[in-house]
Amino acid sequence: MPTNFENELIALRTGKNPPERSGECWTKEELERLKLLYYSGSGFSEIALRLKRTEVAVFQQASKMGLLSQQCKPRKRTPKQFSDTACLCLGCTVTNCPNCGKECPYAGEL
Repeated sequence: MPTNFENELIALRTGKNPPERSGECWTKEELERLKLLYYSGSGFSEIALRLKRTEVAVFQQASKMGLLSQQCKPRKRTPKQFSDTACLCLGCTVTNCPNCGKECPYAGEL
């Protein structure tokens, strides 16, 4: 038996019960409430129902506010260093390989 929350969510997603505030500008109070609900652990579906917005609008607004980017640290990647003398064969790891060029057994294979 679906709960009231589930019924409201189904109606929201199917378009049977469109959100009242859909398409309207976000107020400062709504933005603060979004931030409070997000940090309290509420999901986007629950926030959308409480703020009478679509789930997509809530997600987009949370992204604009920078709430989603704070979940993890960006990785510090170092680019691979390729040397000009390294063999470009797919199966070869030897530098200065005698098989490079037209006689390479891996030429043209992916």
